Amino acid sequence: MSRTIALAVVVLFIALCVGCQPGAQNQAPTTGAGPLVPGATPQQAGGKVTLQLWTIWNTSPRQDALADIITAFQAANPDIAIQTNAQEPDAYKTNIRVALGGAQPPDIFFVWSGEKMLHNFVRGGNVADLTADLDASNKAWRSRLVASSLDSYTYDGKTYGVPYLLQCTFFLYNKDLFAKNGWKVPQSWDELLALCDNIKAKGLTPLALGNMQKWPASHFPCVLTQRLIGKAAAERQYDPLGPGSYDDPAWTKSLDTLKDMADKGCFSKAPNGVDRAMARTGFYSGKAAMFYTGTWDFARLSKGGEAPESFWNSWDFFNFPPVAGGKGEQNCLAGSADGYVISSKTPNRAAAVKFLQFMTEVQQAQQFVSKCQELVQVQGAVTAENAGPRLRKYADIVKAAPCLSAWTDTLMEESVAQAYMGGIQNLLEGKKTPSDVMTAVRQRQRDVKRELQAKGQ
Repeated sequence: MSRTIALAVVVLFIALCVGCQPGAQNQAPTTGAGPLVPGATPQQAGGKVTLQLWTIWNTSPRQDALADIITAFQAANPDIAIQTNAQEPDAYKTNIRVALGGAQPPDIFFVWSGEKMLHNFVRGGNVADLTADLDASNKAWRSRLVASSLDSYTYDGKTYGVPYLLQCTFFLYNKDLFAKNGWKVPQSWDELLALCDNIKAKGLTPLALGNMQKWPASHFPCVLTQRLIGKAAAERQYDPLGPGSYDDPAWTKSLDTLKDMADKGCFSKAPNGVDRAMARTGFYSGKAAMFYTGTWDFARLSKGGEAPESFWNSWDFFNFPPVAGGKGEQNCLAGSADGYVISSKTPNRAAAVKFLQFMTEVQQAQQFVSKCQELVQVQGAVTAENAGPRLRKYADIVKAAPCLSAWTDTLMEESVAQAYMGGIQNLLEGKKTPSDVMTAVRQRQRDVKRELQAKGQ
């Protein structure tokens, strides 16, 4: 009897230990194949290949649209299962770096193009080269994708990812408030500043701004710098292995303008204590007349999103206005394609390629557009039948734009971007001057160059 009891105690102890494995209660929710059998490799789990896919598409309608693609893919490929891990975008930026430093990074994962993420991951040996896959069968896969967006996933002549959505930033404005007060869409930067004064005189916030996550405020000087010196001149500064030193006075001048706007009360009060969701709420509740944000927020403000039905048709958008005396392309769009890459460490490369190829088929892309009203970077994805008026307007603006210039926070090297964005937070609180911010950025850029050169990168 004592031996029976002892055995029962051991079994109970093992069961408790298995149930309390580190992190077991903190795993992110997944969809698709379900949890893996403890200790099993992806190939062993459920007798099929299981791919781990990490994404920032964590809310409807994107999350639902991705789930539909996965369901269709698994039906056509019963030997492959997709297990997704959908995370809040700002948390993802940290979590994916941690995962890539581990032994089993996700097979497929979302990345923003540019130095901060894609280029850094490529140099670190974390991303698979997809050039041969894209060029196979007379470039069948490559030809399905929008060439300009595919270029943003090309580094040193090789293509490392698949662009999926083109995101751009615009000034959104409350049409009802504008009509009620006789305000006009500004045609220049000076007109925008004058408009902010008029809005503030009515007791409203001119521009909703939530800068708790650091990067939203940086988008203003980012575009101002491009307007002042041009896309090529600005982008030459970003490469930590290139000649960039951020010495052009336009970088400081742009921060001067941002500080003047903050001092005049153009933004939400104490924007560093306001997150992006609170800024959106301030806009659709009518407390703020304008909101500078990206096309990623369009769905949140439309039918099925978080905004009330009364607001769905009460807003419109316009591009960042021209800056008088600027040497840059004054109608350039601020934006970039984002998409997915495959881990260089995955044992299931062929299956991962197969999924991305399926995801970028025209039929799947068109269904994504229908559900999400976003500019999918697959040829023929947007049609007269599946695009609403806002998406058609956005697509027309992109088609007419002379250029597309990505955001500073994605093009800068990670630690340089942190110095820039953190400095802007201090600038908004009066703790640093524009000169202080750029001095720190330049020093960090010099340090990064030395560090990378020492590593032989």
